[in-house]
Amino acid sequence: MQATTTKPQRILVVTDDAVGSTMAGPAIRAWNIAKVLADAGHDVRLASTLRAEGSSPDFAICDGSPEFLPGLARGMDVIVTQGFTLKYRPWLADMGAKMVVDLYDPIHLETLEGEGDDGVDIHQSRVDNCLDALQVQMLAGDFFLCASPAQRQLWLGHLSALGRINVRTYAQDSSLEKLIAIAPFGISETPPQPLLPDGRHAIKGTVAGIEPDDTLLLWAGGVYNWFDPVTLVRAVAALAPEHPRLKLMFMGTKHPSLDDLSTTVLRQAVATAEQLGLLASRVFFREGWVPYEQRGAYLSDADIGVSTHFLHAETAFSFRTRMLDYLWAGLPMVGTEGDEFARLIAADGLGAVVPATDVPALTAALRRLLDDPAALAAAAEQVRRLAPDYYWRKALAPLVEYCADPYFAADRGHPSGVMGTAQRLGAGIDKRTAHLQEYLRVNGAGMLLRRAPRLAARRVAAIGRRLGGS
Repeated sequence: MQATTTKPQRILVVTDDAVGSTMAGPAIRAWNIAKVLADAGHDVRLASTLRAEGSSPDFAICDGSPEFLPGLARGMDVIVTQGFTLKYRPWLADMGAKMVVDLYDPIHLETLEGEGDDGVDIHQSRVDNCLDALQVQMLAGDFFLCASPAQRQLWLGHLSALGRINVRTYAQDSSLEKLIAIAPFGISETPPQPLLPDGRHAIKGTVAGIEPDDTLLLWAGGVYNWFDPVTLVRAVAALAPEHPRLKLMFMGTKHPSLDDLSTTVLRQAVATAEQLGLLASRVFFREGWVPYEQRGAYLSDADIGVSTHFLHAETAFSFRTRMLDYLWAGLPMVGTEGDEFARLIAADGLGAVVPATDVPALTAALRRLLDDPAALAAAAEQVRRLAPDYYWRKALAPLVEYCADPYFAADRGHPSGVMGTAQRLGAGIDKRTAHLQEYLRVNGAGMLLRRAPRLAARRVAAIGRRLGGS
């Protein structure tokens, strides 16, 4: 898909994730969205509401904190958001820009698999928070992105339930491609740098206990509760007698945007490795988070990329970003069935797919690759063949095409469907409540009281316009 830019657009990309030398999936995606759109000739700014560091020759990196974000958003033609951005800053949708909502991450399903130690009610409140965020985004968006065909079906259901699939959007495009398009996570066209900046290997011969000629299984990314690292640790234990040089490293145990990543499954994996006598001798947990620009050196030291998970709703609609790193590095992959990448691995011969929580099956799959260098090489070749299909410029082609000639959704300003006027007005009240909370946090109650009469008059007028359908 090749898009021709009719005129450069002013585009703001906003993420709630930390942008800088260490970045997790949402920030990496936002960064590359900004780069691809800048490469297409647009004037792009990338803002983080959490932490913005570093620089890029292609786009501006900006502080998205409350005192700066309104100024950044003013006058933009297109605003690209993700996650919780609009829930806590709903006024972004009222700035006159076309709103692109990136739904690549099903946050509500991830939260169902999150920590539940605080009890059912608190856990449910976190899920409700995610559902609120999704509703605000889906009511405000003009164009939506998702990561896979399965996700598109999921989000079409959400959009339909909120009345966004209606006579106007259907008349605009009966395929609904103008409303929601598939734009998966991508990879760089520049190959990984095999060594650290100081010329050392990142893992082999550098990490105590991992020698240059060892065979390395690498788990890239975090260890969240929807993953199953324990089955993998047990498979390594089963292979240890016949493969004495086999090692396993978990690459990241401290998310750059979270204070703590001591998830239940991570604690279980460490405990299992210790019980089996493998900790720091066969199984290694790297503390911290690998700097974004150095992750290529870690991937280059690996022989096989691994990812094991449980089978549940999160799995069915996930798009594992760590698997893209394996693709980028040309690594054969071994993973669990049930997600989009399992389908790719099986269909394209990228490695092996195994049933969930099946230690013997995982052990056998790893053994087949470890004992057959030709099979391992063939899988690596298939990975290299597939990789160009996921270059960022190709993955984000639907977004580039949209931004070449952006448009408002056909139903913008026309409440319809099951939401009804009262429910849509209620959604607006939720937005205003979030705006009020942010205003109080920044300016204090005194300023609010001084401005209250004028603000009230504006709100009454806005409600009148909304009920009048203007």
